[in-house]
Amino acid sequence: MYQIFVVEDEILIRQSIRNAVEKMQGPYSFCGEASDGEMALSMMQDLMPDILLTDIRMPFLDGFGLIEHAKDIMPWLKVAVITGFGDMDSARKAISLGVDQYLMKPVRPADIVKAIEEMAGQIEKEKTRSTARDEFDNDEVKIALRKHFMQQLLYGGTETADLLAQARKHGYDIIRSYYQVVVFYFDMPELDHKRMRDIIERLTAGRKQIMYFFSGVDTLSVLLCDNDADALEERVYQFVNILRHETCDLSPVVTTVIGGRVQRLGEISEAHKNAASLLKKIGGVSAGRVVNVDDRLSITADIVHFTGPFGSDLYQKIKMAETDDTAELYDSIMKGLDREQFGSTLVRYNALVQLMKVAVHMGKQASPEESENDIAERIIEKHDVFRASGKYEDFRRTARALLETALGFKDDRQSDAKNNHVISLAEKYVAENFCDPNISLISVAKYVGMSAAHFSTVFSQKQGRTFISYLTSMRIEYAKELLTTTNMKLADIALQIGYNEPNYFSHVFRKSEGMTPKEFRNQQGNQ
Repeated sequence: MYQIFVVEDEILIRQSIRNAVEKMQGPYSFCGEASDGEMALSMMQDLMPDILLTDIRMPFLDGFGLIEHAKDIMPWLKVAVITGFGDMDSARKAISLGVDQYLMKPVRPADIVKAIEEMAGQIEKEKTRSTARDEFDNDEVKIALRKHFMQQLLYGGTETADLLAQARKHGYDIIRSYYQVVVFYFDMPELDHKRMRDIIERLTAGRKQIMYFFSGVDTLSVLLCDNDADALEERVYQFVNILRHETCDLSPVVTTVIGGRVQRLGEISEAHKNAASLLKKIGGVSAGRVVNVDDRLSITADIVHFTGPFGSDLYQKIKMAETDDTAELYDSIMKGLDREQFGSTLVRYNALVQLMKVAVHMGKQASPEESENDIAERIIEKHDVFRASGKYEDFRRTARALLETALGFKDDRQSDAKNNHVISLAEKYVAENFCDPNISLISVAKYVGMSAAHFSTVFSQKQGRTFISYLTSMRIEYAKELLTTTNMKLADIALQIGYNEPNYFSHVFRKSEGMTPKEFRNQQGNQ
């Protein structure tokens, strides 16, 4: 499905374009509209459309400014400019920004449909094109050298001067104030590695401050750098959203860990190690999530007492363990599982049961709304403790897996605690301001103290839907109340709930409820 977004400050033209898109046959969906570039950018960052139709001359942020910022956030975006000004300067500017279609007003619906179909065809070609890039595949020496450089950067052991010299040789710009590593795990049994590499190459091409390295057949490490800490955070979350969007066809489940921000090249390897370690721990219990190492570092877990042999001391140790302690804690526990002490099948079975209890209780702390029975059933599906207790080697493997599951739940809870606070603030703010036509993803993100990309990621994970969808839902529910309990005109209701245009309100309402506001009011009156 191709998601289409329209930006036009003239109401009638915007309505005409919307109508043309909605009447199109095939995999096309009108996902939103805005009257200026600034509002559009906020909405698009949340909706992630595939195709943009935009005017050039608009208030606040013109079409060219919108295109430039939008393409930075969504590199895949196809753009059609719809304008009444056909001067050469505008045409040159459009070409320099990579505009795909240039339509002159007044534009006919047939021209809009044709432009959209051609842009959709371009998207399809890019998705299905051969990944055998001769100039890339033939230069095996260059690939090997770049891979070696990234290994040295991410795993350490190389002098800074040598790293800088190699970076210059490979065209990387790594002399920056801040660095951040992101590790991705693609949970797909038969991952198309050629297509995956092609996508990563396309996303990083020309971006000297973004470097990548496949540390495994299904694991990707990416290093980003910037001179501004806030700008780096925004860049990191934008890249995470972009990559997850672009690879969703290859791997629907992409687990992501964002490492801690560091200021020295020599600290990158430790940040990468911590991120990769966390990825292993959360893989089985937080598949598909985006987890930030810093989120869990900033929170201290509560001490919860746990009773039962073998479990009381272990449970408290896990609860109190900080990030730097978990590896040492894990090693100490596993070293304690010696063959002589756990030589009996019964002893091994009891130990695994206690470890499972610890994991279940940790899961309950991470998800209070979920019953312990449901959590236990999920764990039992993955681990047969009775069978694993038969052999000492199987016992150790299962003990390790259960311990990693327990630590993974702990990581989830710590990260969730901070994010829950942010989401609560956002929900309260939206509840008090959803009728304001100027409320947006960017304004709410600013209110809670997050970058827009970071907030969008956290919000959609916690809510299970985008911010725009959440805001629209609140507005529609209030509209239904006004339609049922008052005689207000539809235009007045639209303004009351934050929509400046009655026609767009009707479009959104129909898309949500399957009927127009008028039909809904009549239906309620007949009941």
